[in-house]
Amino acid sequence: MAAILQLYAFYISQLSPMGMVRIHHFEFVCRSQGLEPTVDKFRVFYPLIRTLGFFSFALLNVKKIMMNPPKSFHDWKMKFFFIQEEVIPIATLFREPDAIDKEDTPIPKKTAWYAKLMALPNRVFGE
Repeated sequence: MAAILQLYAFYISQLSPMGMVRIHHFEFVCRSQGLEPTVDKFRVFYPLIRTLGFFSFALLNVKKIMMNPPKSFHDWKMKFFFIQEEVIPIATLFREPDAIDKEDTPIPKKTAWYAKLMALPNRVFGE
């Protein structure tokens, strides 16, 4: 997660709950397949978006690799809390809600890691 925060230059409190779920789920899926999760791999599936003043990640028009994602996080703002800067091991910035450039990350269809992730079923009980 730290590498993603550094790349996009925003503070963890600016990340929506769904964005955080997508980051962690991607890491779990990669590690379960013996793959090292990287920002470059993550960007193939999830480009940065901004919604309701928070940053998150959209799902590209490729096969979904998240199994049974949560539909929503009702009332999450009421449970929101701040994290002191000292406990985060990287220097992050509070990013202004500026325009987000469209990411043109090429889909590496011929790489082994991409084929391995795409071969996974996208639901717990099969496709």
